[in-house]
Amino acid sequence: MINMKGATKIAVAVIIVIAIVATSAYYYEHGIGKGNQAAIYLPGQKLPFTHPLTRIVSLLPSITTNLYALGAEKDIVGISTYTTYPKNISLKIPIVGQLDSVNYEELLNVSPQAVITIPSYYPQNVINKIVDMGIPVIEVGQNNFTQIEQQIFELGNITGTEGNASAIVNWMANSLAYLHTDANMLSNGTEKTVFYLLSTEGGYWTAGNETFINDFFRIADLRNIANETGYYTIPSSLIVKEDPEVVILDQYVNVDVMNSPPMNQVAAYKDMAYYTIFDDNYFNQPDFRSVYAVQWLIDEVYNTTVNIPAFPIPLSDNPAPSAF
Repeated sequence: MINMKGATKIAVAVIIVIAIVATSAYYYEHGIGKGNQAAIYLPGQKLPFTHPLTRIVSLLPSITTNLYALGAEKDIVGISTYTTYPKNISLKIPIVGQLDSVNYEELLNVSPQAVITIPSYYPQNVINKIVDMGIPVIEVGQNNFTQIEQQIFELGNITGTEGNASAIVNWMANSLAYLHTDANMLSNGTEKTVFYLLSTEGGYWTAGNETFINDFFRIADLRNIANETGYYTIPSSLIVKEDPEVVILDQYVNVDVMNSPPMNQVAAYKDMAYYTIFDDNYFNQPDFRSVYAVQWLIDEVYNTTVNIPAFPIPLSDNPAPSAF
């Protein structure tokens, strides 16, 4: 005779088996997980899909933003935390990705044809688990504008929105070219030194080489005083030594930090050339909207107004920041 506890365990086991069988049937029907399709695909790697994907889980807000701009919002069945664009998307689409983990039960529930992320963002064991579930993982790059443009092309190919992808990339390339030309003219060919203060938690956090923000500075004709690679804490003595002419404060850094050492000892403080970014999402979520961040940066540093072409695709949620 089976007691209630045993019956409950059996019922749960049956439900799990049914869910797995149903999911497997879906993947089989749609050609997902057959052969070597359930694998990790690196940025730029040839994908095995022969038709546009219509059920995608995006594990980064920036990827979701680019999919929306492409006109593929209808194909997104799962997103990650901190996804704020387009507005209220988290009220309509389940959250699957957390900061460094994935809700596997929710992932099964939404039955994606593929998961899209970037290299090294989620722990490798998380990525391997997704593949073991029979779901392909597509990794795309976003370390600089060139990689973002390539990402948009890849997302366009995946979702069958190649025409929109070309329009967005052309807009980005033209806008950035205009901005760089304007910045070079405004600087008279002489780069100002700049320091980006990302956080003061546990030191002076900044962004150096091979970071997205460094690409902003390059286009704006600014020289980053942080010349190490990646994100790291920089000694206060080095900040004083490099004496940056411009300081960019992250949205969540209290501007009062400029009134005490080492920040009140640099040229940017004396010249009042320090600026708080208007919206963290435009600066720290690498997507097509980051073009507007460069535009803002040039406007602030050179005390001017530079213009770029209008975004070529009508979107219900205006991508341009309200600050403009």
